[in-house]
Amino acid sequence: MTDDKRLAKNNKIREKGKETRLRRASQSCFTYTVKIDESSLSKKQKEQLKMLFVEAKWLYNHILNYLENNDIRSFDTKIKTVSVKTKDGIFIDKELKYIGAQMKQAVLTGILNNIKALSALKKNGRKVGKLKYLSEYKSIDLQQYGNTYKILSDSRIKILRVSGKIRVNGLKQFINDPDIEIANAKLLNTPRGYYVAITCFKSKDKIDKKEYIGNEIGIDMGVKDSITLSNGLKFKAYVEETERLKKLQRKLSRQVKGSNNRRKTVKLIGREYQKITNHKNDQANKIVSYILSFEHIYMQDEMISNWHKGLFGRQVQHSVLGRVKAKLINHPRVEVLDRSAPTTKYCPNCGNINNNITLADRIYICPICGYQEDRDIHSAKNMIIMIKIINGGVPRGPRKLKADTSFKTPVETVNLTVAEAGRLQPLSCG
Repeated sequence: MTDDKRLAKNNKIREKGKETRLRRASQSCFTYTVKIDESSLSKKQKEQLKMLFVEAKWLYNHILNYLENNDIRSFDTKIKTVSVKTKDGIFIDKELKYIGAQMKQAVLTGILNNIKALSALKKNGRKVGKLKYLSEYKSIDLQQYGNTYKILSDSRIKILRVSGKIRVNGLKQFINDPDIEIANAKLLNTPRGYYVAITCFKSKDKIDKKEYIGNEIGIDMGVKDSITLSNGLKFKAYVEETERLKKLQRKLSRQVKGSNNRRKTVKLIGREYQKITNHKNDQANKIVSYILSFEHIYMQDEMISNWHKGLFGRQVQHSVLGRVKAKLINHPRVEVLDRSAPTTKYCPNCGNINNNITLADRIYICPICGYQEDRDIHSAKNMIIMIKIINGGVPRGPRKLKADTSFKTPVETVNLTVAEAGRLQPLSCG
C-alpha cells in the first residue's frame, strides 16, 4: 500500500469515527446477552470455541512475559506463534490458528487498560502489585460488527474463525426492532456455557417514555436492611451460599490436587457460583428498575467496599448493595450526596444534629423536639431534604414537619431470597 492510499484510508477511518461519536451523543446504549445453544454445536465448532479462549489465554500470558524485559509499544500484534509454559516449567512454541487480528489487538488493549488502572491507583497512594498470569480467559472482544461477528437471523449468528452458523437463544428480544443499531459484542466463557453480550444503540427520541409512579425517592443503604426507601419500602436482598456449594467445597478440600476428580469438582463449584451471581444480578435489576420508576432519585455515596471489613462483612458480601450502587451512581436522574453528610443525625423538624445516636438505635428520636422516625427511613428522607437545600430547592433552615411519637411512614419489607427472587413483580408502596 502506497503512502497516499494509507493516508486516505486513515482519514476515512477518522471521519467515520467522528460520525459515530456524533450519532452516539443522541443515542442510548443497551446490552443484550444471548446464550449459545451448545446442544446444536458440532464437534468442530465446540473445539473452535474452546481454542479461541485457550489461544487468548496463551497470548495474554505471552504478552505479560514479553513485558518483563520489553516495552509494550514494541509488541507485534501480528504475531503468529507464542511461547507457552508447560506443567514441567518448559516453554514451547504454540501456533495461533483461531484467534484473529482484531481479537489479538483486543487482548493487548485489555492489558494496556489494566496497566493504566494500576498506575492510577498507585498515584492515589494505593499499594498495587503487577498483572498476574491467567489460568483461564473469560471474555473475548468482538470489536467490529460484520467482521468479527454478525447476526444472520433471529436465531443464528456467525463468529470469526468458527465454522458455520451458530444457534443462539435470546435474539428475538431486540432483533426485530428497526430502530436498533447493533455495535460490538463480547464472547463470554462461563461455567454455565458460552454467551454473547451484544451492545446496541437506539435513538433517545425513539425510546418509549414511561410514566413515573412517583416524583421523588430517597435511598438509604445499610446492613440490617440492605436498601431502604423514603416511601417506607425496605429490601433485604441477600443470596446466601447454597448447601450444595458448601458440600462441594468440603469435597474439594479432601481431593488430591491435579486429579481429574478435583478438576470436575472445581467446575461444579464454578457453576454454583455462577448461579449465585445470576440471582444477585436478577435481584439488583429488579430493585433498580423499581427505583428508576421515580422521576427524581437521591442517594448517598456510601463507601460499601469498606463495609466488607467490618463486623457485618459477610452479610454485606452476600447482599446486592454494590450492584445497585454501581447501576445508580452515574445515572442522569440520580443526585448523589457526599458520604460525610449527617443524614442519620439530622432532625428535619427542628434542625438539630443528634451526635449521640449509635448503630444500636433503630429508631431516630430527636432529644430537642421529640420527633421520631424509623432510623433508615429517616435517613432516606433526609437525603432528599439535604440535596434540595444544597440545590436551593427549599429554603435553607429547618423544614417544619409535625412532631409525633409514632412512625411517619408505614414499613413494608420485601425479603428477596434466592427462592423468592421473583416476588418483586409488581412492587407496592407502604
